[in-house]
Amino acid sequence: MISWRITKILAASTALSTIGMAQSVTTRAQTAAVAPHARTHGSANHMSPPATRARPATGTAPTNGVEAKPVAETIHVTSSGVSADGVTGRAMGGGLMHRETEAKSQTTVSRDFISKLAPATSAAQMLQFAPGANIASSDPFGLSNATSINVRGMQQSEIGYLYEGAPIADVDTYTPYTTEWGDTENYQEVQLSQGQSDINAPLANATAGTMNVRTINPSHHYGGLVDYSYGSHRTNREFIRLETGDIGNTGLRGYISYSNATWDVWRGYGAGQRRHIDSKFIKEWGDGNSVSFVEAYNENNTPRYTYPSMSDWQQGGIKGLSEYTGDKSDPSTYWKSAEGGWSNLILVMPMHFKLSDRWKLHVSPYFYYGAGGGGYGSSFPATASSFYSGTETVAQAYPGQSIALPYANQVSDGYFNGQAYYTEIEFHPGINASVDFRADRHNKLTLGWWYDYNDDYESETYSQYGTDGSPNSVWGSGKLRTSGGNILYGVNYHLITQTNGIYFGDSASYLNDRLKLSAGFREVIVNRGGTNNLPGAGSSSDFPYRVGMNTAVPEPRVSASYKINPHDQIYISGTTNFKMPSASTYFRGFYNNPWDGTGYPGGYNTKNEYAITEELGFRHYGSLLNFAVSLYNINITNRNLNSVINMGSGANTVAYQTTLNGGGNTLRGADMEFSTRPWHHFSPYVSASYLHASEDNDVSVVTENGAISTIHTKGKTAVLAPEWMVNAALNYDDGHIFGSMRYHWTARQWADEMNTEALPAHGQLDLTLGYRMNNVWYLKHPQIQLNIYNLGDFHYLSGVEAITTNAYQTTAANGQTVAQNSPAYYVASTFAAMVTVSTGF
Repeated sequence: MISWRITKILAASTALSTIGMAQSVTTRAQTAAVAPHARTHGSANHMSPPATRARPATGTAPTNGVEAKPVAETIHVTSSGVSADGVTGRAMGGGLMHRETEAKSQTTVSRDFISKLAPATSAAQMLQFAPGANIASSDPFGLSNATSINVRGMQQSEIGYLYEGAPIADVDTYTPYTTEWGDTENYQEVQLSQGQSDINAPLANATAGTMNVRTINPSHHYGGLVDYSYGSHRTNREFIRLETGDIGNTGLRGYISYSNATWDVWRGYGAGQRRHIDSKFIKEWGDGNSVSFVEAYNENNTPRYTYPSMSDWQQGGIKGLSEYTGDKSDPSTYWKSAEGGWSNLILVMPMHFKLSDRWKLHVSPYFYYGAGGGGYGSSFPATASSFYSGTETVAQAYPGQSIALPYANQVSDGYFNGQAYYTEIEFHPGINASVDFRADRHNKLTLGWWYDYNDDYESETYSQYGTDGSPNSVWGSGKLRTSGGNILYGVNYHLITQTNGIYFGDSASYLNDRLKLSAGFREVIVNRGGTNNLPGAGSSSDFPYRVGMNTAVPEPRVSASYKINPHDQIYISGTTNFKMPSASTYFRGFYNNPWDGTGYPGGYNTKNEYAITEELGFRHYGSLLNFAVSLYNINITNRNLNSVINMGSGANTVAYQTTLNGGGNTLRGADMEFSTRPWHHFSPYVSASYLHASEDNDVSVVTENGAISTIHTKGKTAVLAPEWMVNAALNYDDGHIFGSMRYHWTARQWADEMNTEALPAHGQLDLTLGYRMNNVWYLKHPQIQLNIYNLGDFHYLSGVEAITTNAYQTTAANGQTVAQNSPAYYVASTFAAMVTVSTGF
């Protein structure tokens, strides 16, 4: 996965919509590097911020690949007598395992486990123990975006993300930013489908599978939940949820919640804040008719962590060689230079109508809006003849005009200290609709259509620091202009992506529902077009003004499952999925640095990634023991790898974020998980993954002089592909005393495609302890909970933040030199603890 080096945060307005009282069926760097995206987890490998930027809804869960049937929710947040936060005490493996029935590999984490994690834990971190999931993080509590998830050796940009059935990843880079979704207390379950997506999933990138988040349903009773958390690194968090209960005889019920969190980074300097509002309302009537309204609003200002190279880590360790500081005299290391602001609004409205005994209609409109970004500090040219905007100096682009510096007396040796701020504004509505027809007692037909519209505007602007040496705000205000009023840009592009998906499937059931067969086909049609509005754009083929592409991809699939007896099931499936390259790869020269006007190279030989996934699985769910195993084979062509490349040599070397064509990859392995139902209040869980991942082609690279060639990678092990991962958890809950001890171990994995530098094997032990009381007065099951992360205080690198083609200088097939491209890494948090007190009411 690529960390697009600039932290993203943004601004959106909250909109709460009222669900109608229907009564019937009609009813989101560079100091020698690029800045290709606003929403990044953090900075570049080194301090100088380089290369930039850097589900199904409840009741609409996609089923075995062809259906779009509603899924009944039977657990509500306050319905359990065990706790006020939805714990049942009956879940397999303490909530880490669920009874799956679909003909595909799938792992569901439920409230019984989610509630044992620290509040604010991100959805990606919740899946750390799922087989096949490889989680890397620099944040113990999930409050920053310094987290990534890879599945079966595939990057997080190859995973599809659904929030209540709506696509939620950044359409530009397919980065999920899971900390910007909902609040932990409102998550009913998080589901990972390893390697496959459903035919009715509104996704155009899910070659590695899907992550689905479902929120809790509102309670039928008036009340709520409140909690307060305090932890390491001065972390404070407050949360409250208010439940309406059933509103008269309207069939309408809902909740609204608010949380606020503040924290300090545990490495370097920096402090952040996150404010969040969730709400959900449901209207039900008749036999199977429902309308839901789901809202999530997030606003945060987030400091950045640095991601060291292996050399930096070996020399500086946990303290690092180049952390952000509080020293305002150096804008490139001052922590506020890298701080960003981001806010986003998610709206989803799943609707289900039973038209007759044979016809059902499912409609789910959705909307996403996000705005904000992040920056980096540096010293910039102060004159119109030396400051570049696009490929031209300001003097060339705007003859006779100068740079209107607000603090002209702060210029030194022709340079001023300031901030480059990368902004993204994303407008993303869509709708997914399908109809089910029960043709006979065996066959159910599904026909559906999905339309998605994404309007993405991205820019990089500049501001000058005043006498206090700090940016104007976390929102990139105070944009520099020319004396004629023209804003100075390093990036200025607008991209619109429209997607249509048409799908059809037949699901058949025989032998008293023991044998289930399904087949389906989906055609995804994408139109993507945009303009580069930098000065000089359109002057050459290497710097085009307008870009665009059209693609149509077929995605057939088939599956079968057989229920041997009430406890055992076998299944087999074959699916296809594709992923489009990241949007910025279409713009050659979309970013130009202000010092010399050199531009971002764009993608090299990038094409649509296409994956064929085959699985064979077995499941056993007994009265005590539960076991599931899946064997898989994944063949990928034109694999899109978010990577870093270096161009130039010596002091003139520039690091660029880009997407490379990784050629063909073959991934083969097995995922296994084992658990018990609660036994004397104990619920153990174990999962393991084996993976053999190979590169089938030599990979394209750019040599020091800019020529395109290849390096020898055929037959080598694919990046981000640990051979083994093992997880174990022991959960306990007797209704009062509860706890969980968890261990995760990941084998070595390569960080570059030449297999010359690897992330070492690592493991971590976490602990949860708590006590839950009986009801006291109006308080329902008040409890206290202690979460400890990295109990052994191990110092290690937890993941690869940015892969590269070659960690060391090498020679390409054409005999030319390919510069060293050092991978960057996540640094795992040291020992951290958090105490939470909570109660229902």
